[in-house]
Amino acid sequence: MMKIKRETIYANGINIPSIILIPSNSIGVAVITHGYGGCKEEQLGLAYRVAELGITTCVIDLRGHGENTNLFDGNILLDIEEVIKYWRNCGQKVVAIGHSLGGRLSLISNADYAVGISPALDRNFSEKTQEILNNMRGYRVKESADENLFKVIEMIPILDNDNSKNKMIIYGSRDVPEIINSSFNLKETGLLVKEVKNALHNDIFTLEDTIQYLIGQFNIWFDINK
Repeated sequence: MMKIKRETIYANGINIPSIILIPSNSIGVAVITHGYGGCKEEQLGLAYRVAELGITTCVIDLRGHGENTNLFDGNILLDIEEVIKYWRNCGQKVVAIGHSLGGRLSLISNADYAVGISPALDRNFSEKTQEILNNMRGYRVKESADENLFKVIEMIPILDNDNSKNKMIIYGSRDVPEIINSSFNLKETGLLVKEVKNALHNDIFTLEDTIQYLIGQFNIWFDINK
């Protein structure tokens, strides 16, 4: 039987709203983070499928998103680091999973394992991409002009290949051009990178191929079915 609860986690000096799915006999924890303009609720389907593997899942709202009343700013990485620390103190290994901006944060976090789904790894985006983000996603975010998305992205560290065996990237064949290029380049360096055919940036985390890539890798990382 799976237990589902809402919990406010106090981390990095703020309250972070979360929804937690707890399977019986949990073997680890997944901290799941949405992208810019998203919220924890849109990641619940993914969270449930991960929880079915026996992994407790904690889906959070980033600053400025969903029920998180704090303004979006450059502290978002520290927030995730503190949530990971909160769960690690429970004595289990933690995998960070994120989509888009959440994918970038997950990949550079201090989690034991990390998965970036269509991760926004670049610091510079085309005018077209910026326009789409501002018009289609920005209205959902509580932010100030001083620390908008593109200024925050410049503050966040870029991904390095340290502990690359504990990281995976999943991107869509119809993804944002910058994400396709950065994912391909990282694959050339030896990082584990998977492509989901026909997947778009905004739907990739809902697709079965994405879930199956996660299941396959988690079987290895968490020694499931052994």
